[in-house]
Amino acid sequence: MKKRLYALQHYTESGDLKAPPILLFILLFLSRTWVLLIISVASQQTGNTLLQIFYPEKSHFYLGLSVGVLPVLIFIISGRRHAEDKWAIRCWPWCFFLILLTTFSDLALQLYYLYMMHFTYSVTASLQIVLVTWSCLYLFKSKQLRDCFNITN
Repeated sequence: MKKRLYALQHYTESGDLKAPPILLFILLFLSRTWVLLIISVASQQTGNTLLQIFYPEKSHFYLGLSVGVLPVLIFIISGRRHAEDKWAIRCWPWCFFLILLTTFSDLALQLYYLYMMHFTYSVTASLQIVLVTWSCLYLFKSKQLRDCFNITN
Protein backbone atom coordinates (compact mmCIF):
# COMPACT_ATOMS: atom_id res chain seq x y z
CA MET A 1 0.00 0.00 0.00
CA LYS A 2 1.38 3.34 -1.05
CA LYS A 3 0.94 6.18 1.41
CA ARG A 4 0.22 9.65 0.07
CA LEU A 5 2.27 12.54 1.39
CA TYR A 6 0.87 16.02 1.89
CA ALA A 7 2.42 19.41 2.48
CA LEU A 8 3.54 20.20 6.01
CA GLN A 9 0.65 22.59 6.69
CA HIS A 10 -1.81 19.69 6.29
CA TYR A 11 -0.50 17.97 9.43
CA THR A 12 -1.07 18.75 13.09
CA GLU A 13 1.75 19.20 15.58
CA SER A 14 1.30 15.59 16.68
CA GLY A 15 1.69 14.35 13.09
CA ASP A 16 -1.94 13.56 12.30
CA LEU A 17 -3.42 14.63 8.99
CA LYS A 18 -5.77 17.56 9.47
CA ALA A 19 -9.33 17.35 8.28
CA PRO A 20 -9.93 19.45 5.16
CA PRO A 21 -11.65 22.77 5.93
CA ILE A 22 -14.49 21.85 3.59
CA LEU A 23 -15.38 19.01 5.97
CA LEU A 24 -16.12 21.56 8.69
CA PHE A 25 -18.46 23.43 6.34
CA ILE A 26 -20.20 20.18 5.41
CA LEU A 27 -20.66 19.30 9.09
CA LEU A 28 -21.94 22.79 9.81
CA PHE A 29 -24.39 22.53 6.92
CA LEU A 30 -25.61 19.11 8.06
CA SER A 31 -26.16 20.42 11.59
CA ARG A 32 -27.93 23.59 10.41
CA THR A 33 -31.04 22.85 12.50
CA TRP A 34 -28.93 22.75 15.66
CA VAL A 35 -27.28 26.04 14.67
CA LEU A 36 -30.71 27.58 14.14
CA LEU A 37 -31.86 26.24 17.51
CA ILE A 38 -28.86 27.82 19.25
CA ILE A 39 -29.49 31.14 17.49
CA SER A 40 -33.18 31.07 18.40
CA VAL A 41 -32.41 30.29 22.05
CA ALA A 42 -29.85 33.10 22.16
CA SER A 43 -32.33 35.63 20.78
CA GLN A 44 -35.13 35.19 23.26
CA GLN A 45 -37.61 37.69 21.81
CA THR A 46 -37.45 36.55 18.18
CA GLY A 47 -36.46 32.91 18.70
CA ASN A 48 -39.90 31.39 18.26
CA THR A 49 -40.61 33.56 15.23
CA LEU A 50 -37.28 32.54 13.70
CA LEU A 51 -38.09 28.85 14.11
CA GLN A 52 -41.54 29.39 12.60
CA ILE A 53 -40.00 31.03 9.51
CA PHE A 54 -37.59 28.19 8.76
CA TYR A 55 -39.65 25.29 10.07
CA PRO A 56 -43.41 25.97 9.81
CA GLU A 57 -44.12 22.33 10.71
CA LYS A 58 -42.69 21.05 13.97
CA SER A 59 -42.10 17.59 12.55
CA HIS A 60 -39.62 19.02 10.02
CA PHE A 61 -37.78 20.72 12.87
CA TYR A 62 -37.53 17.51 14.88
CA LEU A 63 -36.42 15.52 11.83
CA GLY A 64 -33.73 18.15 11.18
CA LEU A 65 -32.56 17.86 14.79
CA SER A 66 -32.37 14.09 14.54
CA VAL A 67 -30.35 14.23 11.31
CA GLY A 68 -28.05 16.85 12.82
CA VAL A 69 -27.11 14.85 15.91
CA LEU A 70 -24.35 12.86 14.20
CA PRO A 71 -22.52 15.89 12.74
CA VAL A 72 -22.54 17.52 16.19
CA LEU A 73 -21.04 14.34 17.69
CA ILE A 74 -18.41 14.24 14.93
CA PHE A 75 -17.49 17.87 15.77
CA ILE A 76 -16.94 16.77 19.37
CA ILE A 77 -14.94 13.68 18.41
CA SER A 78 -12.75 15.63 15.99
CA GLY A 79 -11.84 18.06 18.75
CA ARG A 80 -11.06 15.31 21.26
CA ARG A 81 -9.01 13.27 18.79
CA HIS A 82 -6.05 15.64 19.11
CA ALA A 83 -6.18 15.44 22.91
CA GLU A 84 -5.14 11.78 22.61
CA ASP A 85 -8.38 10.47 24.13
CA LYS A 86 -8.53 6.73 23.51
CA TRP A 87 -12.26 6.66 22.82
CA ALA A 88 -12.01 9.49 20.28
CA ILE A 89 -9.11 7.87 18.44
CA ARG A 90 -11.03 4.57 18.25
CA CYS A 91 -14.21 6.28 17.04
CA TRP A 92 -12.53 8.58 14.49
CA PRO A 93 -12.31 6.14 11.50
CA TRP A 94 -15.99 5.28 11.94
CA CYS A 95 -16.93 8.95 11.71
CA PHE A 96 -16.41 8.88 7.94
CA PHE A 97 -19.22 6.35 7.59
CA LEU A 98 -21.39 8.35 9.98
CA ILE A 99 -20.91 11.43 7.81
CA LEU A 100 -21.92 9.42 4.74
CA LEU A 101 -24.99 8.12 6.56
CA THR A 102 -25.96 11.61 7.67
CA THR A 103 -25.46 13.08 4.21
CA PHE A 104 -27.63 10.44 2.57
CA SER A 105 -30.24 10.85 5.31
CA ASP A 106 -30.32 14.59 4.70
CA LEU A 107 -30.62 14.05 0.95
CA ALA A 108 -33.50 11.62 1.49
CA LEU A 109 -35.14 14.10 3.86
CA GLN A 110 -34.87 16.93 1.33
CA LEU A 111 -36.35 14.73 -1.40
CA TYR A 112 -39.16 13.77 0.97
CA TYR A 113 -39.89 17.44 1.61
CA LEU A 114 -40.02 18.03 -2.15
CA TYR A 115 -42.39 15.10 -2.53
CA MET A 116 -44.64 16.52 0.19
CA MET A 117 -44.72 19.86 -1.66
CA HIS A 118 -45.60 18.03 -4.92
CA PHE A 119 -42.21 18.97 -6.40
CA THR A 120 -43.00 22.67 -6.60
CA TYR A 121 -39.90 24.76 -7.16
CA SER A 122 -38.33 26.45 -4.17
CA VAL A 123 -35.02 28.28 -4.14
CA THR A 124 -34.14 27.13 -0.64
CA ALA A 125 -35.02 23.51 -1.35
CA SER A 126 -33.01 23.58 -4.58
CA LEU A 127 -30.03 25.12 -2.85
CA GLN A 128 -30.14 22.55 -0.07
CA ILE A 129 -30.36 19.64 -2.52
CA VAL A 130 -27.45 21.01 -4.54
CA LEU A 131 -25.32 21.44 -1.40
CA VAL A 132 -26.13 17.97 -0.10
CA THR A 133 -25.43 16.39 -3.49
CA TRP A 134 -22.15 18.28 -3.72
CA SER A 135 -21.28 17.10 -0.21
CA CYS A 136 -21.92 13.48 -1.23
CA LEU A 137 -19.66 13.85 -4.24
CA TYR A 138 -16.93 15.46 -2.17
CA LEU A 139 -17.10 12.75 0.48
CA PHE A 140 -16.68 10.06 -2.16
CA LYS A 141 -13.96 11.78 -4.19
CA SER A 142 -11.65 13.44 -1.66
CA LYS A 143 -8.53 11.39 -1.08
CA GLN A 144 -7.32 13.73 1.66
CA LEU A 145 -10.56 13.19 3.54
CA ARG A 146 -10.21 9.41 3.31
CA ASP A 147 -6.59 9.66 4.45
CA CYS A 148 -7.66 11.89 7.34
CA PHE A 149 -10.04 9.17 8.53
CA ASN A 150 -7.44 6.44 7.80
CA ILE A 151 -9.72 4.87 5.18
CA THR A 152 -7.77 2.91 2.57
CA ASN A 153 -8.97 2.72 -1.02
